Amino acid sequence: MRTLALLLLLVPGIAAAGDLDGHYQNGNQAYLDGDYPKAVEAYRKVLEGGVQHPDLYFNLANAYYRSGHRGLAVLFYEKTLAMNPSDDAAASNLEIVKKELIDRVVMPEGSAVGEPMWHGFIRSLKFGWLTWTFLGFYLLAFAILIGRRLARADPLRRLLFWINVPVITLALVFGLLLASRVYIQEKVHHGVVVSSTASLREGPERAAKELMQVHEGLKVRLLTEVGDFLRVRLANGVEGFVKTSQVGRI
Repeated sequence: MRTLALLLLLVPGIAAAGDLDGHYQNGNQAYLDGDYPKAVEAYRKVLEGGVQHPDLYFNLANAYYRSGHRGLAVLFYEKTLAMNPSDDAAASNLEIVKKELIDRVVMPEGSAVGEPMWHGFIRSLKFGWLTWTFLGFYLLAFAILIGRRLARADPLRRLLFWINVPVITLALVFGLLLASRVYIQEKVHHGVVVSSTASLREGPERAAKELMQVHEGLKVRLLTEVGDFLRVRLANGVEGFVKTSQVGRI
């Protein structure tokens, strides 16, 4: 359990921050008392008040797990890691919960379908770090270029040219990584099955053929939304439609 304390008072655009802080502290106390449903209720009030913070998500995930809702626990651990990829406690708890899930999506032997490995690597890179690193190399390359143009001695000009080659290369590399991070953040979305069971169907309608049953805690990639259904892709490449209400968005 983590304490958010006065952080709520520092979040811009949050109305009645004092009340939300009170709900958060009530949730913490209920969790310590072992009243996990009450803790969930209190944390949800903070969430519905507009607060988005990894500590809130982490505590809510813990409370959901203790309440027996593994799917919602997975969802909020994933939300925690989406905001703070370096949160070791959330990652560790998530692995513990995953071992208790029913579904085990197995990749076909020799198959390359599913989520590319580089997506995970890119998601682990923080926006701020990528942005400042890219800007640092970009500005350094620009400064060296200006210095080369102002230099009068040919040996110095040649030296600055060869120094700038790796600097420009690094600027390009980090620029591509930053662009990839933005693309994945904006275009590649995931969700978690939060219902105890859900039917994966061929089409976006109740009458469509059921491909299989999936269970709470299964992470899926969200593709398109059609009416009350979401087209999703499992880690092994299988695609189908599930009810929108049965999936929580990360």
